[in-house]
Amino acid sequence: MTQSGKRVERGGADVARHAQLPAKALHAMTPARFGTACVLAGIGFALLARLGMGLSGIPGPSTLLSPLLTGWFGAKVAFWRVAAIQGGVVLMGAAIAIGQWRATRRRKSTASAEPPRTLQAPRATFLRTLERIVAADNELPYNLILFDIDGFRILNDRHGTEACDDLLICVKRQIATALPENARLARFGSDEFLAFVPGMTCDEAVSLAHTVVASVAGRRFDVGTGTLRTTMTAGLAAFPESAHNLRDAISQATSALQEAKSGGRGAVVAAQHNKNGLCRLGAEVESALGEHRVHPAYQPIIDLRTGHPVAEEGLARIVLPGGQILGADAFMNAATDLRLASRIDERLIEQTLDRCREQARRGDRRLRFINVSAALLQERDLLEQIACAFTGCDILGDLTGSRNPLVVEITERELLRDPAAALQALQPLLDIGVRLAIDDFGSGYSSFLYLTSLPVSFLKVEMALLKTARTSDRARSILKGIKAIAQDLNILTIAEGIEDEELANIARDHGIDWGQGFYFGRPALEPTISADISEKIA
Repeated sequence: MTQSGKRVERGGADVARHAQLPAKALHAMTPARFGTACVLAGIGFALLARLGMGLSGIPGPSTLLSPLLTGWFGAKVAFWRVAAIQGGVVLMGAAIAIGQWRATRRRKSTASAEPPRTLQAPRATFLRTLERIVAADNELPYNLILFDIDGFRILNDRHGTEACDDLLICVKRQIATALPENARLARFGSDEFLAFVPGMTCDEAVSLAHTVVASVAGRRFDVGTGTLRTTMTAGLAAFPESAHNLRDAISQATSALQEAKSGGRGAVVAAQHNKNGLCRLGAEVESALGEHRVHPAYQPIIDLRTGHPVAEEGLARIVLPGGQILGADAFMNAATDLRLASRIDERLIEQTLDRCREQARRGDRRLRFINVSAALLQERDLLEQIACAFTGCDILGDLTGSRNPLVVEITERELLRDPAAALQALQPLLDIGVRLAIDDFGSGYSSFLYLTSLPVSFLKVEMALLKTARTSDRARSILKGIKAIAQDLNILTIAEGIEDEELANIARDHGIDWGQGFYFGRPALEPTISADISEKIA
C-alpha cells in the first residue's frame, strides 16, 4: 500500500509537471475554485477507472481501455479507482487548508503591518524602553511629540468601535511612515500616540510634527465600513531645551497638547520651560512625587445615629519644601492634565495600606476611603499590583460584614462616561473584596440605571444638595428619595460637606447613614509627618 502510494505521488507529480499552469493563474485562483477543480479531477479519475473495469457489460470504450489501463498502472483498476477518489478528496482538503492559511496570513499581515521601528508595546513598557535609552546617553537631545486624533469620540459614536479600531491602526501606520528611521512610536492613550524623536532641535521637531499632521489630514483611511478622514493636533517638548528629564518632557508635551487643542484642529504647539503656571505646577507635582512629599490627610467619617467614627477618607496633600501644605484643589486638575494623577493615587493607596496594617494591630477597625482618579482606571497593571499588595491587609470590624477595609471612590461624572469600562478596570480590586463608593452623587449627572449593574456599596451625597436642603423643600424630597432607593438596594449613604450642626441634623433627619465634614474633623496628616513639618517651620 505504501509503495503504491509512492507511485501515485510520483505519477501525480508527473501530471502536475506536464500540466504546468501559469504561475499568475494559480496565484489568481481563489481557494474555492482551486478546491472545486481538485474535486472534479478526483471524480474524473474515478469515472475513468469505472470505464476501464467494464462493469457495464457493454463492449466498447471500457473493453478497449481496460487492457490499456491495466498495463499502464500495473495493478487492478478497482484499486486505482479508490485511490483516485481518495486523491481527489485529499487534494480538496489540502486546497481548503491552503486557502484558509493564505487568508489568515493576509489578515495578520494587514493588521500588523508596521514599520520595524514602531513599538507594539503597552504604555508602561514603552516608557521603560525610553528610560533605558535616555539613561544610556544622558546628553542625548530628543523631542517627545504627543499626537491626538481630533473628535475621536464623535467618530466612535458615529461609525462604531470596529471602524475606529481600524482607523487607529491606519493612523498609527501613517505617523510611523512620516517619522525618521530612528524614531519610536507607541499608542499612549485611547486616541493618542507618543513619538520619541532623538537628534533634532525643537524647531526641527515642530516642522516634523506639522508634516505628520498634514499627512494624516490629507488621506482617506480604509476601514471596515468604507473610508474615513480625520485630523490631529500635536504638542511637543524638547530635552534639554524645555524639559529637565523624561517625565518632565511627558508632562510638558501633554500641557502643550492641551494648549494645541484650544487652538483648533491641526494645531501644533511646542512647550517652553516654565512657560505657564501649569508647567510650573506640574514640575512641583513631579518633584513632590520623586521626593515622597505627597501624603494623604485623613478626615473622619461619622455614624450620624451614634456619633462614632466608622471610617476615614485619605485626601491628597503636597508638602512643599518650606513646610507649607498644598491642598488637592490646588494641584489635582494640573496633575490630571499632565498625566500625573495615577501616580498620586498609587502613592496615596500605598500609604493608606501601611496605615491600615499599623492601626489594625491596635484594634482600629475603620473603613479606609480613597478617592481615585479616572486616570487610574486606565492603569490595569497598577490596579492588579495594588490588589496583590492588599493581601496582607485583611482585618475589618463588624460594620459592613466585609473582610476588606478599603473603599475606592470614583466620581459620578467619571463613572457615567463608560460604566462598563470602569467596572472592568476596577475588577482586580473588586475581586479581593474592595468596595465601590460613588462620589458627588446628585451633582447633575445622576442616572440611577447604573446602580442596577455596578456593585455600589456607598453613595456620597453631593454637598451642594445638602446645603440647598436648608431652605428648599424640593431638595429635602430628593434627599428622602435618594435614601429610599439606597435602602432598597442595600447601599449606605454618606453626606459630604457637613460644616455645622444644622447640616448634620438635616442629614440625620432625612435618614442619611454617615456624615463627613469640618464639623466632625478636618483632614489631618500622620503625626510623624506633621512633626517633621513643624521642625522645618521652626
